[in-house]
Amino acid sequence: MTHIPNNLRRNWWLHVLEGTALIGSAAAINPNTVGSTLVERLGGSASAIALMPMASTLGYSIGPIITAHWLDRQADFVPVLRAALPASRLPLLLTALTLWLAGTSRLSLWMVVGGSIAYGVIGGLSIGAWQQLVAKTMPPWERPSLFAHRYLLSNLLGLFMGWLVVAILSHLPGTNGYALLYLVAFIGASISYQFITRVREPRGDPNTGVERTFLQNLRGLPQVFSADRRLQLYLLTAMLANAHLMYIGFLSGHARAVLGLGESYLGTLTSSQMAGAAIGSFFASRLGNRLGPRGLLLTSRALFMLVAIGALVATHDYAFRVLFGLYGMAFFVNLVGHNTITLALMPEGRSSSVLAVFSLALVPSMLACGELGAFLWQRGGMAYVAGTAAIALFAAFLAIWPIQLQRSVAHAPLTRPT
Repeated sequence: MTHIPNNLRRNWWLHVLEGTALIGSAAAINPNTVGSTLVERLGGSASAIALMPMASTLGYSIGPIITAHWLDRQADFVPVLRAALPASRLPLLLTALTLWLAGTSRLSLWMVVGGSIAYGVIGGLSIGAWQQLVAKTMPPWERPSLFAHRYLLSNLLGLFMGWLVVAILSHLPGTNGYALLYLVAFIGASISYQFITRVREPRGDPNTGVERTFLQNLRGLPQVFSADRRLQLYLLTAMLANAHLMYIGFLSGHARAVLGLGESYLGTLTSSQMAGAAIGSFFASRLGNRLGPRGLLLTSRALFMLVAIGALVATHDYAFRVLFGLYGMAFFVNLVGHNTITLALMPEGRSSSVLAVFSLALVPSMLACGELGAFLWQRGGMAYVAGTAAIALFAAFLAIWPIQLQRSVAHAPLTRPT
């Protein structure tokens, strides 16, 4: 980080601290452990349990396409975030209040699942503004380090959140304990707002490109993707990689069933996942520029496969801790690679739209993987779920190979100038 120019250092830290507060505090309601178990406790179906790990991600995937045509016309993005983000934090607070007041009622179940989706949808309306703000305020050669450090510090905070989950659910079991965890996530998301709205954004030139309506923008996007084979290939590998969603919603319940342990064990698994995530983020921060986003994505797919295979044979406490640690590594190495490669691939003048399509196109695969995971879980348990996921993840590993990231001279370089 010492090589960052002084004029970028402040913005670099604000981006990192914003992610630390938002992502780190969200570990208190980790959807893979806390969220899926809460849905199970509230009487949710297998489909609802499988949906929980991807609920907010689904929302974030749907929201961007609604505002993409408008964001492509904007020159400045901090004002957009300042106006939009407060509403995106409200579902967390409403879920906390519902759990505290309504207990184990059906309303709580709908609020937990629906609130997670709403949190993503409302946040997704402005995610394109955040992505373009990063692209505008950070040069391409700094982005892998920025994303990696953002996730590294958030995962270190997540380790503390794992301890907090154990402490709260041990001393205040039931929906009141879960309500406090949602309140913690709300406070962290509110703090992150203070950081992102203080980024110093250079004044942008008004966009003089063609103004499009929502429908005109949608009709023109197939032509954008057909002109760049790399966009098509990345969508394919990203959809296949969602196979990890088949098993992760059931893995914590499977672990507790095998070991015969209670819900406080979720804190242990959350801490293990956050420790692995911190290691993965550290790995990406040190080797991200050298490996490039393609290398990071290959690594993440290999790790997701390893977790699926391990889930077939794990029978001991430390085996499950290792699996959740590996999953945390895979998830955040994938995030760094994904965020870097999508910013690298976006065409000039259609950035928000292409980024929105990347997100929206993954919705069918996420839903399909979740439903397939629930179906296989009911038919054959973890053996069917993890085995099928491992095959799909191997296909995702193979699909990333053809993507090359050599850029034309018309684009900004991906590596730091010498």
